[in-house]
Amino acid sequence: MPAVLEKKSLSTSGSAVASARPLAGLELDDTQEQMLLSIAREHCKLVLEHGKANASVQRRQQIREEIQSLRSMRDDLFAEWRRDAKNELRLVSLSQ
Repeated sequence: MPAVLEKKSLSTSGSAVASARPLAGLELDDTQEQMLLSIAREHCKLVLEHGKANASVQRRQQIREEIQSLRSMRDDLFAEWRRDAKNELRLVSLSQ
């Protein structure tokens, strides 16, 4: 398994706990789903490139950094959507 997919590499980012069931309770619209799919597609392309025998050590390091950036972007989106969902719940409870 490529190093970028190992669980230990997830925990070094500090997002492993935040990523556990990140979508639980969130209802995403089409735009949000497309954003996540775009991130996932790019991640998959990078993983495939990382696994190629002709990938240089420098490129593999660059790929790992790009994947970490995608993970951060994903986690930021989840955090934003959670905040929005909490704010909506708060507004609904105040209006009742």
